[in-house]
Amino acid sequence: MEVLSAGIPILDEALGGGLLEDSNLLIVYDTYSNGWALGFEIVRRRIGMGDFGVILDSVLPITPLRMELMAINFDIDELGRRGDLAVVDIFSSFYGLKYSEDYIYTDPTIDGSTFLPKYNGLYYRVLKERIGDRRPVGIDVTVDGMAFLLGEKNFIRVFQRLMAFKERARISEKRKRPLNIFLLNRSRASDELVSWMSLYSQYVIEFQPTENFGVEKFFVRSSPLPDFEPSVEGYTFRLIRGRVEIEKPEKSG
Repeated sequence: MEVLSAGIPILDEALGGGLLEDSNLLIVYDTYSNGWALGFEIVRRRIGMGDFGVILDSVLPITPLRMELMAINFDIDELGRRGDLAVVDIFSSFYGLKYSEDYIYTDPTIDGSTFLPKYNGLYYRVLKERIGDRRPVGIDVTVDGMAFLLGEKNFIRVFQRLMAFKERARISEKRKRPLNIFLLNRSRASDELVSWMSLYSQYVIEFQPTENFGVEKFFVRSSPLPDFEPSVEGYTFRLIRGRVEIEKPEKSG
């Protein structure tokens, strides 16, 4: 399997070298954290390297999602019009919202009982109509939002089936394998959901607050790469004027 750069050298170092193709990266944070921004920064960097971004949105209508992403200067519309990004909008599908932009994909007939086949239908439309021979880099906004829509127990079962579909595609399809980023707000999730998602994620990054306002730390809890060295000190994370800043603290002692 190929190891791909996240596009952020210090993050590649923290992960033990980068991200394996077809791997899952889980980013866990809490209510007031900006940890979600790391996921979108990876998407931005990978798009800059030729990948295609796919946002799976289950928590917000498109307008407030646009507003949230202004904090990191991530422009859905510019990237969509340019042909570098699509939104699979589960939230709007559930609540009957429809948009004129052709890079926003919805299905008003989707519901909890038909989610999996109709979600797959939307995703394969994006593959056919937009992605072509590029590598998809997907970001799930958010796992806890999807669990709320589908019910947590049902979501876990659906996710297991998605992992089976993913494995089948890996065996039978010749296209470039994706990178998958899952955002999870632990303030809205049970310990069981966090545990299941950690099981299915090859990489887990956990954000924690610090005593300094606007400054967080993240810790890489797991990575499958042999060069991965867990950091006791973690990494300092800030979001400043739309820019993600990561620093490696000096080792104590």
